[in-house]
Order: sequence, then structure tokens, then C-alpha cells
Amino acid sequence: MDNFKHTTESLQADVIHISHLLARLRPAVIDDYLCAIESLCIRSRILLDAYNRSYVVSECHSGDALTKIAGSIEVTPEGWLHITLNTLLPNCRRRVSSYIGDTIRRLMDGCTEELPYFEQAFLAIVEYCSYENHNALDNDNKGWKMIPNALKGRVISDDSQFILSIGLFARLADDTRCEIYVLPSEDGAIFMEMLASDAF
Repeated sequence: MDNFKHTTESLQADVIHISHLLARLRPAVIDDYLCAIESLCIRSRILLDAYNRSYVVSECHSGDALTKIAGSIEVTPEGWLHITLNTLLPNCRRRVSSYIGDTIRRLMDGCTEELPYFEQAFLAIVEYCSYENHNALDNDNKGWKMIPNALKGRVISDDSQFILSIGLFARLADDTRCEIYVLPSEDGAIFMEMLASDAF
């Protein structure tokens, strides 16, 4: 119980810090605020998961709730891994976010299907957004690098250039989301044809 009290006090200190950031929120500290919120979410997930398993799982903690909030995961009839995130990639011009990677790992942990494993793979990341509701227009400012890191060891052995090819795409849409596909390298041409014809 002492460990639980120490954990909750530590998280409470983080909440107070975030409240202070929010109270003086201005453009110069938005990145600090978002980073602190993401860190609190991840720390809470990690630190409180162990305690949560000892008690009745709440509706908010259920796998269904994670899917509604975060996204979904499936293995397609073609054997591709398909992950939908109910958010866009974060802008990482100043900071690298860990939230997306942690969310993907949790979706994979909760997947009821056997995850595919690829010796060589093509990772396709498709953002659906508009010029008004994007997080970053420039590809080098998009926080996509945590995605292959989350897949490493689960779906692919490594994310080196000889094992994993990566494509970053965008489609104009008002319904913002990020669709992630992992498929065998040889299926890359099929995926590109489907994307070009809006078959998804």
C-alpha cells in the first residue's frame, strides 16, 4: 500500500505541474504542455496497470474503451496488419512523442488475432486530414518514427532499411485519422494500386 501511495503522490505532482502549465498556457509553452500530458498518460498507464489487475477492471480500462478512444487493430484477409489511430501523427518539430508508440503496443497486446510476422515488410502510414486540421504539413515534422519502433520484435525483427520499407502518405479528409498498414514487401505494389484507386 505504501508503494501505491507513493505512485499516486508522484502522479499527483505531475497533475499539479500540468495544471500550472495550463494556467500560463501560451504559444511558447504549448509543446511543454502537450509533452507533459503525454508523459502523464504513459506513466499512469505503466504505473497503475499493475494495481488495476488486482481489482475489478473498470469500463474505462477495458480493451473496448481503449479501442474507442485510441483506435483499432485487425489482420486483413490478405494477412496484412491494419491499425487505425483516432488521431493524427503528432508534430515532432521540437519534441519526440512516445504516446503513439505506446498506444500501438497496447493495441497489439489487446489484439485477439495472431499478429503476422514479416521477414521483409512495407510499412504504409496514411494520414487523413485537411489543410486546416493537420498537425504538421511537412513530412520531416511528423512523429512517425515511433511506429516502426513499436512494431520491432512483434511484427518485424528490425526496422533497418533492408528489412523495412516505409511510405508516408496523406489524403484530404475532414474525418481525421491515421491508418497504418504492415504487409509483405512483395505486396507493396498491390497496396499502392489500392491507395491510388481509393479502395480503402
